[in-house]
Amino acid sequence: MVCRNLCERLYSKIIFGKSHYEGGKKYCRRCEVYYCHTGVFCPCCGMALRMSPTNKRDKERLRQSQLRREEEQDRIIRIIKRIKK
Repeated sequence: MVCRNLCERLYSKIIFGKSHYEGGKKYCRRCEVYYCHTGVFCPCCGMALRMSPTNKRDKERLRQSQLRREEEQDRIIRIIKRIKK
């Protein structure tokens, strides 16, 4: 399927200080834009969306930020459980 130029209306804005992938965005290689989309395929052209960065350094940075987020969530859950007791 070819690009139908829906991407010009659907693309997501830039979040400063955060990777696109950290913000939950996905990249279409054919349309060359980032989407906040729940599906696996591009809503414009139907091509599979990238869900992680291509280079090793950015993949590691994304992995570290996800681990920090999970640890923070676990810490908050433990604090809430202590309060309920």
